[in-house]
Amino acid sequence: MAMATISLLQLFFLLAGTTAVVATSRSPTAPALAPEPSSSAISFLRASCAATNDAADFCYNLLLPYADTFNGSLARVARAASAIAEARQHDFTDELARLKLRGTGAGKVADMTLTDCSNEVSTSDMFSNEILGHIDNLIAHQGSQKDFDSHKITAVEFMTSAESGLTQCVDWFHSAGEAAVSSPVGKEVIDGCTTLSPYLHISYMLVDAVKF
Repeated sequence: MAMATISLLQLFFLLAGTTAVVATSRSPTAPALAPEPSSSAISFLRASCAATNDAADFCYNLLLPYADTFNGSLARVARAASAIAEARQHDFTDELARLKLRGTGAGKVADMTLTDCSNEVSTSDMFSNEILGHIDNLIAHQGSQKDFDSHKITAVEFMTSAESGLTQCVDWFHSAGEAAVSSPVGKEVIDGCTTLSPYLHISYMLVDAVKF
């Protein structure tokens, strides 16, 4: 899958927000990368990633470069994972839009399936900033527990819906027939969905583990 690589500039912007901010805003300051995280930071990250169950190793390896920026906050861990996931989802949205313009070359049904997948992923991508804003409010930890729970539930629901959309996209291509699945574009889309899904998965599991 030739998914566009996340630029350092995107991560610089998207990983911002580890300080308290309001619902849909983003802090302009990204956490600095620590070349050698402290032992306490590593231990905290391992404990945090345990919330992702079978994906714990993936979570740990993904977030290790940022371990010293979390300062004992699971919400910050969830924010970093979600920022990376949302950046990758945005890249995939752009790629699907490009693929849709050229078509699958596998017939009308396959092309319609590609369009449906593109629409599904782009719809989820529209809520990226809102998701990060809700997580920022978990970091800020302001307001009542009811407010806190509302932010958490909303963020989790958006991300689980996005992951479900990726699964649907794969299912749609398989339902469209062998020509759709075996086409180069079909393979690329399926691989892209499969690659992106774990990022969303660990993100919503981390968010769901954050306590008031």
